[in-house]
Amino acid sequence: MKKIGIYYWPLKGNVEKTAKTLASKLTEYDVTLITLEEATIESFDNFDFLIFGNSTVGAPHWEHATTDNKWFLMFHQLEEKNIDFNGKKTAFFSLGDQVNYPHNFVDSLELVHSYLEKLHIQTVGNWPNKGYEFYESKALRGDNFIGLVLDLDNQPDSLDSYTSQWVEILRQEFV
Repeated sequence: MKKIGIYYWPLKGNVEKTAKTLASKLTEYDVTLITLEEATIESFDNFDFLIFGNSTVGAPHWEHATTDNKWFLMFHQLEEKNIDFNGKKTAFFSLGDQVNYPHNFVDSLELVHSYLEKLHIQTVGNWPNKGYEFYESKALRGDNFIGLVLDLDNQPDSLDSYTSQWVEILRQEFV
């Protein structure tokens, strides 16, 4: 059975809820949920596939939200150890708020992706830009986001259907 590590932050909100929902739908895999607080750099080697989940943090620019941002702490650890993912298939999900942050909707997705892309991941799980209303997003590549995008603040009923559809995409690409 192939193993998936779902790494996510922050805790106790829609990101964690989404991570648990995804894990419950990926039944043919051995899935482990790991918060960034629990994560170790060495743990990435334990998995065939990786999924990273994050969110908007209530600041106009995600990287300015806090000085102890768990994502940036992880990035520094990866950099210090010269980690190379050697083409490991990696997917991303992100939660955003298209109403309150329409000029930088799910930009955090692009920040996490661009950093990990430098470490030679293979990105899978692109998601169509359909059903959202926003002005700008760094997470768009053509007509698709670079991962699953959810706005559970303004589209609370989308969790089940969007995660189900995305899991089908992942099943095709996690081979």
